[in-house]
Amino acid sequence: MLMQNDQFNQAMELRMILTRIATGEDTKEDGEKYKFLREVFVSNTFTKALLPDFVITCRLLNDFWPYIKRRFSTYADRREFIREEFEPILAYLEGDKLFMHDSIISDSIGKFDCDTVIYMWNKALDRREADPDGAITAARSLLESVCKQILVERNISYDDSIDLPKLFKTTTRSLNLAPERHIESIIKQILSGIQNTIHGFASLRNKISDAHGKPKGGYKVNKRHAEFAINIAGSTSSFLIQTHLEVPAVVGVFTDNKAVATKQRT
Repeated sequence: MLMQNDQFNQAMELRMILTRIATGEDTKEDGEKYKFLREVFVSNTFTKALLPDFVITCRLLNDFWPYIKRRFSTYADRREFIREEFEPILAYLEGDKLFMHDSIISDSIGKFDCDTVIYMWNKALDRREADPDGAITAARSLLESVCKQILVERNISYDDSIDLPKLFKTTTRSLNLAPERHIESIIKQILSGIQNTIHGFASLRNKISDAHGKPKGGYKVNKRHAEFAINIAGSTSSFLIQTHLEVPAVVGVFTDNKAVATKQRT
């Protein structure tokens, strides 16, 4: 996996290549470089979502020239347009809204390729400083969305009104992560700890997030609470996703919450 600053430099190079062709300064090597760099970002669900639309539609560098020529008549306008369009992905990669820990989680979530999950993760990150309440709610929704998507992909039915602890338990059982399914004490301890953390996380969200009204003088949420909630939800989601992608589905019936595994995942 590329380090964050490597991808930032590649995004800057991609922007410069497009700026050169928009201003008549492109070189022979730019065409191949563009194809390579475009593939780097298009192949990752997260970075693809942040790319300018014209990079998605212009598969070859020569495709960009008629587009930018029609759009703007002056070099100055073209430069400014390209600069503005690249700002979201550059800010993302530079770290204005992303810490290295977030990058690792983002990589796992990107591999999952689920729009709802990606949206909730981005929403949690975007809100953690300006809107900690909203960030905690988004973090909870992220974890719920990951669990539900895993169950859907494993052909396991569930009650849509199920609470997070039960939903998480159903998901971990489908992934063979339930503590009772392991005999090694250290493994059971770790898996039990994860379950207890999710119970605590659900309580945190219920007590101090914006999902419930708070009385006057109630507990005020700040950035550290949001950061804590996002780290829990993000790390747990990443662990579940990676396990889901590596472990075959468990065949069986989960009678405690009416979830049923219908077939082996191949």
